Amino acid sequence: MLKRFLSTFLAFIGLTVPTAFVLALLVAPPAQPEPLQPPGCDRNLADASASVAAMQARMKSLGASGGPEICSATRLYFLELVKARALTAVCKTGAERERDLGRFDSDVEHTNEAIAARCS
Repeated sequence: MLKRFLSTFLAFIGLTVPTAFVLALLVAPPAQPEPLQPPGCDRNLADASASVAAMQARMKSLGASGGPEICSATRLYFLELVKARALTAVCKTGAERERDLGRFDSDVEHTNEAIAARCS
C-alpha cells in the first residue's frame, strides 16, 4: 500500500511541477528591451549642445548692451534651446532625460522672459 502511494505521489509531482513551471512561463510578462535611440541621436545631441554653447558665448560677448543685436542674439539662443530640448525629448530616456528636460524648460522660460523684457 505504501509502495503504491509513493509511486502515485511521485507521478503526481512529476506531472504537476513541470506543468506549473510551463504555466508560470506562459503567464509571465515578456522582458522589455531598452528602447532604441533613433539613428543619429548621438551626433544630433552633440551638434545641438555645440550650438547652444556657441549661442551662450555670443550672448556673453554681447554683454548687457541693448538694441537689436542683443535682441536678435537672444531670439537665436531661444531657438537653439528649443531645438536642443526637442532632440533631448526624442533621444534620451530615463532620469537623465527628465533632468535635462527640466533644465531646458527652465532655460527656455528664462530666455523667453528676457526676450519679453529686451525686445518689446
